[in-house]
Amino acid sequence: MLYLYLFGHLSVANGEGAAATAEVELAGRPGSLLAYLALARGRFFARGELLSALWPDQSEGGSIRCLNTVLWRLRKALAKPPLAQSEIVVCDRRGAIGLPVDARVQLDVDEFSRLVTPALSRPLEQLDSAHVDALRRGVALYRNDILAGFTDDWALRARELHRRTLLNALGRLMQLSALAQDYPRAIGYGQDILDRDALREDVHRELMRLFVLNGQRARALQQFETCRASLRKELAIEPMRETLTLYQRIADSAVRRATEPLVATEPTSSWLALPADHVFATPEGRLTLRELVGRAHWYAAQADARLTESGQEPAPRPPA
Repeated sequence: MLYLYLFGHLSVANGEGAAATAEVELAGRPGSLLAYLALARGRFFARGELLSALWPDQSEGGSIRCLNTVLWRLRKALAKPPLAQSEIVVCDRRGAIGLPVDARVQLDVDEFSRLVTPALSRPLEQLDSAHVDALRRGVALYRNDILAGFTDDWALRARELHRRTLLNALGRLMQLSALAQDYPRAIGYGQDILDRDALREDVHRELMRLFVLNGQRARALQQFETCRASLRKELAIEPMRETLTLYQRIADSAVRRATEPLVATEPTSSWLALPADHVFATPEGRLTLRELVGRAHWYAAQADARLTESGQEPAPRPPA
């Protein structure tokens, strides 16, 4: 049984787990042909279809000869040790080429889809612990974006499709962890999303809320700074009104809590114990707690000014 790894660099191993042989990387045109057929497992393609998809710039006569050579090289690589598998890439009676459904091959992308699809296709309230476990195991299989190094259009489309599926799976795990009040784990999933897409402003907002729920208001304010820096650097825009309003609410809450007298019998939180001149690291340098809160008020005032100029009503502010 061959195990085909498409996450990361394309490679093949004979067997799986502890019994597997060392992974053999397949590069060049044989690797492209195998990856293309694997992603469309069960479909058979006429040679002309494969040529148009894989090597559209070559003349037809030369491409047919090239494809036959690539097919021969691929079969030879799969048949020799340590893989020692034949009848993986076959031709049907019409001469079309494909990777049969019943071929002795397992794909990591197929296993990934099998694990995460059920949980992504059901409403949140219908998920149980088995779905959560499957999501976690599926996410663990995603060691990197698929087909690293491939720049063909078909590979880029497949990469984006699986990347979106991963982000959806991480988002669902973040939601489930938050509902279970496992805020540190929910925060970790949110950060995993932003590691792959730093411009997801909705995830930045959710992380701000999760930090507050986890008793880390300073981290919530820092998360806004990270969001604002990313949007400004990549898109030259400011955060949305919804993000600014949330930031203002967290900052106002911080000010109220920092100025409230402490009751001797009430446990002191790490936030209340911070002095106003406590320093935090932000994307724009080191800022004190007082400066972070001041920035929150300034950003909210700027957002209100822009809304007023455009004829919209500013968002109501929470009471001080």
